[in-house]
Amino acid sequence: MGAVAYTFDVDFIHRNPVLNSAVMSEWESSAKATTLGKVYSSWASFSRDHPRAAHWIALDAFFDDEVPLPLKVRTIAATGRRCIVLGRVSSAQRSALGAEGAVAILDDDSTPAEIPRRIEEVVVGSASTLPAKPGVGTRLTDREIQVLELFAQRRALTASSLASALGLRTTTVRGHLFRGRRKLAAAGLKCATRGELANALQEIGYSHTDAQWHASGRW
Repeated sequence: MGAVAYTFDVDFIHRNPVLNSAVMSEWESSAKATTLGKVYSSWASFSRDHPRAAHWIALDAFFDDEVPLPLKVRTIAATGRRCIVLGRVSSAQRSALGAEGAVAILDDDSTPAEIPRRIEEVVVGSASTLPAKPGVGTRLTDREIQVLELFAQRRALTASSLASALGLRTTTVRGHLFRGRRKLAAAGLKCATRGELANALQEIGYSHTDAQWHASGRW
């Protein structure tokens, strides 16, 4: 890539602590235009430092927590930071994540030695970036995305259990479900049942399939 006058800091957020350690050891020898910032193994730990985060964020696509991937990307992009998603996702998810502000998606075939180089290619502009075309999901509020996704998951959480987990009133959760479903239905998507809602969220790229979770070693 030639000599560079300055470097870009990149924070790395991945659920796999072994991969995190390997990337940390490989970064200095693999990258020239980027410097590894902080490394996190959970979204919660990153969230506590979010106001002080680096300008570039490399984000694991498969955290199994209470914050759906599109909402993580939206949160990062809302503060003007640049998000690179790491993981194999569907074409619908690529479009949805681009709409929410992700600039690139790197599949999961890279070795720890290759990851810093592939991230650097995006940072310095030698890799293609995602188009940011608004879709159905961008009409949903943050809470609607979160509540719809958690409600549709295989854990089959009720509105009351969701409310307890999120620190909300049950009536508030039901309101988010109602308004979110109404927006999906207005776009021609079936979402009356939990199963239909899960399919609708996958169709618009706002949810992983069970097969994706299995492939990532999560479920």
